Amino acid sequence: MKKSYYTNGFIFISCLLFLFFAVGLFRNPYGPQRLIFFQGMNDFFADFLNVLHYIADRDPYFNPRFGGGAKTYFPLTYLILYPFSQLDNFNTMTLQQAWNSRIGLMSVFLFTGFSVFLLLTALNNIAKKYLVSPLLFISLILSYVFLHSIERGNMAILSAACVGFFICYYDSKNKYKRILAVVSLALAATLKIYPVLFGFLYFEKKQYREILLSAIVTLALVFLPFFFLKRGFANIPKLIENMGFRLSLNLPATLNLSTGAGLLTGAGLPKFVTIFYPNNQHFLYSYPRFRVAHLVYIFLRQFSFSENAEYNEMIVLSLSNIAQIITYFLCIISIAFSCLIKNKWQKISLLTMALVFLPNDSGLYCGLYIFPMIIIFFGTLEERSTVFNVFTAVVFLVFLNPYQILINKTLISYLTSYNYVFINIALIIFWLVLLVCSGKGIFKLFKRQTQETVRV
Repeated sequence: MKKSYYTNGFIFISCLLFLFFAVGLFRNPYGPQRLIFFQGMNDFFADFLNVLHYIADRDPYFNPRFGGGAKTYFPLTYLILYPFSQLDNFNTMTLQQAWNSRIGLMSVFLFTGFSVFLLLTALNNIAKKYLVSPLLFISLILSYVFLHSIERGNMAILSAACVGFFICYYDSKNKYKRILAVVSLALAATLKIYPVLFGFLYFEKKQYREILLSAIVTLALVFLPFFFLKRGFANIPKLIENMGFRLSLNLPATLNLSTGAGLLTGAGLPKFVTIFYPNNQHFLYSYPRFRVAHLVYIFLRQFSFSENAEYNEMIVLSLSNIAQIITYFLCIISIAFSCLIKNKWQKISLLTMALVFLPNDSGLYCGLYIFPMIIIFFGTLEERSTVFNVFTAVVFLVFLNPYQILINKTLISYLTSYNYVFINIALIIFWLVLLVCSGKGIFKLFKRQTQETVRV
């Protein structure tokens, strides 16, 4: 099947799904289609406006609002947004008051618009490199992930743009483009930490100079901005404390930490269950994110393993935590396979899946990291079988689908749709298939090399 057939069909179905979404939204603006935005826009642009409050006095890590767990970024993020925080009295504003700040809303639009411009520029460069039609951007822009990310105003858009530039130029023959890739990777890692995984792409061609330079630039971007903040490097212990505090906040609400009672006791449970519990992970709060353990938790909650509510909840949480451990294991395998496999799209896909599912709080905007993978997929269709290409295209359509689905009203209290559940299922299946295919490819390569060595 020709590349144009895949691309045109993919774009057509994406537009059709967006049409269903748009019709549903206009027919009922307060219905399920509004859930394409986080909590139906009840938390409008909070990832941007709240940060303006934190940094307005140049003391974000000690700001009391929402506790220390809400301030876990490296200082570069706060430094970038600091100029916007001086345009109004954000240091005294609540989020609701910030919505009434015209200059504040304009700041969001300007910053997000600039971030989107950089993201589309990076994606366009990738499309040119792999001879992919820019019309494919229609599917990306009309997607659930993209529209959801726009409403958040999160730094993930800028981080995804940097990842795009890195993927495009990390192996370029042009020295200056490789330097741009180094800086882009360092910036993405400083903003969101986990994009550092893409640094494993350097190992194939033994680009140790780039690895060293990227490490130096990253360290500079991490530590130098502390000088801008009040207290300077004294903020580092507080940042570490905030990160630890955030983990403690993620404990299930049903646990009694002060007495150690309830689910923490694990009384009567099999050892193979209690050994994995607790590990300070949260499952009770549902929001659009990528996470295997949360998906397992939602599924297991539909069953009753015991008449004892606490016992049943303990088993569900324990098995969910086991799923999280399995996720870590799959991420390690993905990273290892990415260093062994020769196919570039598979390399990038393996690292992207690890990047998306490794963080505990991988919000839906992390799906922006998958965009380069989608573009390269359509540029390298001839490298894979028709069956695999069709399967992957269907996975991407599920991932991008903007039409919000509510099977029943059980999730209404969380103000989210079931789409992120379907997205997780589709991507997990794709991830497992990708690991199997990559494993087979590595085995065949190893077998071929062994045979050639024997012949010599």
